[in-house]
Amino acid sequence: MDQTHNQNTLQPHVLTFPLPIQGPVNCALKLAELLCLSGIHVTFLNTEHIHRPLLRHTNVLSRFNRYPNFQFETIPDGVQHEKPVSAAQFIELIGSIDTVTKPLFREMMVSGRLSRRSKWPVTVMIPDGCFSFAVEVGIETSTPVVCFETISACGLWTSFLNLPTLIEAGVIPFKGNPLITRIPVSQ
Repeated sequence: MDQTHNQNTLQPHVLTFPLPIQGPVNCALKLAELLCLSGIHVTFLNTEHIHRPLLRHTNVLSRFNRYPNFQFETIPDGVQHEKPVSAAQFIELIGSIDTVTKPLFREMMVSGRLSRRSKWPVTVMIPDGCFSFAVEVGIETSTPVVCFETISACGLWTSFLNLPTLIEAGVIPFKGNPLITRIPVSQ
């Protein structure tokens, strides 16, 4: 890409917004780093709950300081405790994101706040695949959206493709001792 540009040239600026859990954040950070290496401007949007321990317990700042085209932004998520989100708290986290983060994210994108801070307008959003509200905001702001699913292929196959079929067939929830229950496989 030609580094000399005039006022009308739109520089690529990607907003990544992962699910605020360690695995998805790690995957999105890898993606952000690849985008930075390509010379693309990247804003990494984290919820406050995951951002604090990320800064405290990792080398993420020194890792990304070498990329002048990278910046962190945070957004409230409504989670009050400092502990990592357990499986039992996942539903609480998603509900909190829906009530607290969703309207703030919309306001952030509609107002152009991210564009003013980075000098370049956001040209594409890469939210986590479960953030359907980001797609709605993308439509509203005419910003392309590419959902990034960080779940493994095995998890995707199990959770989204087969689990509904197993529930519909009455196999799940398991009856009796679930550790010795055989799951019938159809040919």
